[in-house]
Amino acid sequence: MKIRANTTLKFLNMGSHIFSSTPSNISTPPSEPCTPKMKILFLCTAHNSLSQQLFLHLSQTHSVSVEYALSDTAMIEAASLVQPDIIICPFLTTAVPNEVYDNYLTLIVHPGPPGDAGPSALDWVLMGDDGNVSDSTELLKSQAWSQTGRSHWGVTVLQAVAEMDAGPVWAFEQFKINIDDLGTTKATLYRDRVTQAAVAAVLAALDRIISAANGYPDPNVATALTRHSLPQIPDVCGVSVHLQPNPSYKSHSVTKQKPFLGGPTHCRPLLRAADRNFDVKTESAKTISRKIRSSDSQPGCLTKLFGNVNLYVYGGMIEAGRSADCEHQPGEIIGCRDDAVCVATCDGRGLWITHIRRLKRKVDAMLWPKVPAVSGLVELGLINHCTLNDSTSLRPLIGWTKASWSTCQDTWVDFSLVAGKRRVAFVYFEFYNGAMSTSKCSRLIEALEYVASVESLKAIVMMGGDSYFSNGIALNVIEASADPSAESWRNINRIDDVVHMLLEVFPQKNVMTIAAMRGNCAAGGVALATACDVVIASSQSVLNPAYRALGLYGSEYHSLSYPGRCGPEGARRILRDMLPISAYQAKDLGLVDHVLPGSGSSLDTNIRDYVELLTSDPYKPGNWKSRVDVTPSGLATARVHELSEMAKDFRSARSERYTSRRRDFVRKVKPNRTPLRFATHRRRDGQLDEEEADSFDDVARYETRALQKIMEERSQTKNVPLATEDVKSHKDRVIITSELLGGTRGAQDGKAMLFPCYYEVDTPVCT
Repeated sequence: MKIRANTTLKFLNMGSHIFSSTPSNISTPPSEPCTPKMKILFLCTAHNSLSQQLFLHLSQTHSVSVEYALSDTAMIEAASLVQPDIIICPFLTTAVPNEVYDNYLTLIVHPGPPGDAGPSALDWVLMGDDGNVSDSTELLKSQAWSQTGRSHWGVTVLQAVAEMDAGPVWAFEQFKINIDDLGTTKATLYRDRVTQAAVAAVLAALDRIISAANGYPDPNVATALTRHSLPQIPDVCGVSVHLQPNPSYKSHSVTKQKPFLGGPTHCRPLLRAADRNFDVKTESAKTISRKIRSSDSQPGCLTKLFGNVNLYVYGGMIEAGRSADCEHQPGEIIGCRDDAVCVATCDGRGLWITHIRRLKRKVDAMLWPKVPAVSGLVELGLINHCTLNDSTSLRPLIGWTKASWSTCQDTWVDFSLVAGKRRVAFVYFEFYNGAMSTSKCSRLIEALEYVASVESLKAIVMMGGDSYFSNGIALNVIEASADPSAESWRNINRIDDVVHMLLEVFPQKNVMTIAAMRGNCAAGGVALATACDVVIASSQSVLNPAYRALGLYGSEYHSLSYPGRCGPEGARRILRDMLPISAYQAKDLGLVDHVLPGSGSSLDTNIRDYVELLTSDPYKPGNWKSRVDVTPSGLATARVHELSEMAKDFRSARSERYTSRRRDFVRKVKPNRTPLRFATHRRRDGQLDEEEADSFDDVARYETRALQKIMEERSQTKNVPLATEDVKSHKDRVIITSELLGGTRGAQDGKAMLFPCYYEVDTPVCT
């Protein structure tokens, strides 16, 4: 247990780069560079965490519209509609058509430093490529990976030209990296340091481009730029594509103004699944861990680790608590914990596999869901219950305390003492991609029940995970289940049980509830956080509080917390807009109470210091609770109402909207258009996305549509009567059950895949 000194004076006297004078001022957003307002078009494969973060930064000053890069035609058409000053490609896995970059200055955000090129930049660096072997084929053949890896990595903003990743460099930013930090995967690196570097580099690039367009030799003349509009050049839209960047932009990073410090860079090819295969009998846990973490979360590391079947595996945490007398052979399972399995390695250690995905064969219409390793391997018959129950070869965890050695542990509790010798419990739940499955929720409830039993408890702080606080129910687990509707119902009820403890159990004990969003947060995860008395968010967090984009009404008592915090109209707007919001915007809306700077350990320190300040006074319920009914009867009423709507999403004809959207999300189905709420350049008067319309909630509409579909199918087969089980009558109304909705789980309806370079073709694996 840690005893922390009082930090009130520290918060009042900290420099202006963090706080102005009092804690109430910490939520003032940093000012953006004073560049003139521009029309900016994003071209994206998907509007992911990086593009959303960049969108939120740029939209403070500029008019930004988003187009999914679904085809050359779509990109060309979008550019024609927007007539942008600049095009930015924050996340793009396809080439930009020359009709676009020849006419509009187009910036590519590449997740690598200058000189690096190729579609697998982060994969290579996390595998241990330090640049000293220039021939990629030779490096893969020799497996001559660096023992320490690079010290730095970077992000480059370059201009699109015919050759991929080879255009003029307008900015690059670099950052330190430790590839053997077991918490660093491709996904976590991308969401954290790559995203931060990308934002810094893009903002610098825009300043430099506008400086060059206005004839300023010095790019740091932001105050002068506000007095100038963009030069209008005949036959060229926006900024001229013929501008030339200063050569120093390629050789000196934005912040430190230093050359890239991470070693030589090269053009590297796509890392295929077979290139990541490993031999558990000869390769160390460290080497295998790198290969697995470098492939997360797409595509995964393809291996035959669990027998004569190809599986994508995820995880890669090294087990340092393997018993010295463990006699298991390399590759054998030596323990299970938190839905993950641990396999023995040849160097006397273990390696945790948290999730698996089956290989997509040519006969499979879509990708298989990514599922927890234990349930996935049991379903395939690759492990038995005797194996599941035998973890004697592993050092056991002690209660809910964080293990002092490297191991797999997704939930733990840390206590601190505050003034008056009262305790504050910091509850961490590091769930993969922020997904809270039924079993994860049950384990979290066990931790909360333990915390509730502790004497002299002053506050509980829900810390979530580093990259994600929470994203609500576990869609992959639901999609993979034998009965997705039933599993959805179990999952939503269990996460509601978590929130109920925060709304009733702890307040009844006069224990303050605090949510600390250290990463991004979405849907039910936002509602979980806002149910607390106080919500603290990282300045870098992106929130997506709406449910409708996934075809759900939503639960987690959001019908109380959202109106209580934002008012009825504000709550409705949040749910209907379905747009990402920054931590500062969430503060203005009332969803978040305080915004703190920093990331990683510095953010954790700021959170703990601020929590100590919050707990210096007697317990007082969150202000928002005075505006809604949070009595036991009020909570029960809200839960019944929300779950009655969710039942329609799981079991009525309206389940079509959720089932199809869940399927497309989990199985990476390529969308057929960009939502109008993102592609504002395509919206005409009165046009709405399907999810924005009131009819999206109308069960009768889905009943009619499903019945029409059944009748059309029957009409194609003569003399075949309508089966009684196809249509069920209830009180003179026709109810079409979710199972009749056109094979939404098994058919792809001719849709393309979002990441075909990873999954579309069977890939052989070396054995």
